[in-house]
Order: sequence, then structure tokens, then C-alpha cells
Amino acid sequence: MTICLTYDGSVNGDWIAHYAVALAAADAASGRRLRVLHVETTDISGPPLAAKFDNIRRLCARAGIEAEIEILPMRDGVFGGLRAALPGDPETLVVCGLRAKGGRRGFLHGTVSERLLNAGQGTVVALRVVQPGLLGVVRRLLLPVAGKLPGRRSGHRLLNLLAPGLSDLHLLHVVEVSTAAFRRLDAERAGALRHAGQVHLDREAAEITAGIDLAHVRREAAVKVSDDWVREVLIDAARLRADLIALEAPRASLARRITFGDPLEVILRDAPCDVAVYRGPDGGEGAL
Repeated sequence: MTICLTYDGSVNGDWIAHYAVALAAADAASGRRLRVLHVETTDISGPPLAAKFDNIRRLCARAGIEAEIEILPMRDGVFGGLRAALPGDPETLVVCGLRAKGGRRGFLHGTVSERLLNAGQGTVVALRVVQPGLLGVVRRLLLPVAGKLPGRRSGHRLLNLLAPGLSDLHLLHVVEVSTAAFRRLDAERAGALRHAGQVHLDREAAEITAGIDLAHVRREAAVKVSDDWVREVLIDAARLRADLIALEAPRASLARRITFGDPLEVILRDAPCDVAVYRGPDGGEGAL
């Protein structure tokens, strides 16, 4: 596996670098190395950029991995430069950052990271860092489990890399119904929906524990019936004091362009912790 960090030289990029280093250090298949890809822009260059690269090399050295830093030319912009340099291998893992501040544009909409997620070149993990002091060390992970099975491979892959440092893993499956149906929901129907959700969650949890070493991790799984799955994710993130929420970005959401009111943007805006939005090359729909 090749692990690549797309690095823009910003302070936000420095925070993302901690995650990339941690993931590369956890992956024996990466050959103990991290490819750092930087496309030349006028934003930062010369000695300030060199100092940033030196810091990444020090982070990698402390983690026992090698940093391979590549400065790339633009090819129809930053995205084109990155895409030309990224291998077409589906085993590639690309770590990139979201906007540090959302504003009217949102955190993901119109970014290079959005285009990388949509490109299908390996697994892409786009991060918003809310707690820079974590330095990429995730102890408590909230993993919403999708209602549909395709697309889970990339989520399991990310979880496998995070697993060595975890102390707590919370799986959450939200059975979502319309607001009108939720208001009319009786105990019998709610119980049936919860039972069906529990069957799915138990199956997913069994597959996770069969393929990933979580013997040292405290595990909790919850099924909720709700008319707003985004609200349930945010409530659980606060209750659990999660370090990270990991969410799949489905192809359909990316194809219609992410807007300010999109569930992804709402979670990115309101989450009390770091958020990882991932997308694998295997297709399928996820939690959204």
C-alpha cells in the first residue's frame, strides 16, 4: 500500500500531516514511508516551505517512517497536478484536508479534496481538524454504520489503521424514518425497526471484529430510530467525547455537489471533534 499526503503548506495542512504520519506508521504494507505531495503555488515557497518540510521529516523520523517529499507542477490547477502524480493503484491511501473554516462555501464544497474523493483513485480520507492538540492520535472513535452494505471495505481499511491506538470504538446505526412517520411511530413499529437495525449492526460488528484486532478496545454498539440521523451522530459524538467521527461520502452526494445544507456539511460544521470523510474505489453507498 502507498500512503500519500497532499500538503498545501498551511497550518491546517500541518495538523493533517499528523494524521498521515500516524496512519503510515500503523501500516506495515506502506513500507514505513509516506509520500508527501505538494503542488507549487504562490501561497508558500522558499525557506518557509523548506522549514515546513523539515518539520514533516522530523515527525516521520520520530514515528520510524521515511518521508518522500515531491514538489509538483500545476496541471490545470492543483487538482490536476496531484492527480497526475497519484498512482492508479486501488490500494493507494490519500490523506487530504478540508477547509479550516467553512463559511458560506462549506468545508468540502468546491475543494481539491472534494475532487479527490470523487476521482476514485484509491481510498481518500479528507479530514477536518477541530482538536489540533490530538496530533492525529485517536483514542475514541465514532463509526456510524451505513444501512447499505456496499462501500464498507474502505471504512474497514481506515479502522484497521486506527485500531492500534484506539481505546474505545462506538458503532452507531440509525434507522431513519420521515418526520411524519416518526411522529406517528408506535412502540410495536419502533421495536420492529430497532430489531431490524440490530440484526444489521450485529452482522457488521461481527465482520469488523473478525478482520481487525480490537481485543484491547472497549466496544459499544447502538441502534437508534430517528427522523434525523445527523442529529443522532452529533449527540453521540458529544456524549462519548469522541476524538474522531469517520463517515463515508457516497458517490451520489458528491455527484450532485455538496451544499451548505448537505448532511456532510452539517456534521463538518457542528461536530465537537475531528471528522474524517472517506471514500474508497469500491463504489456503493454509505451512511449518507
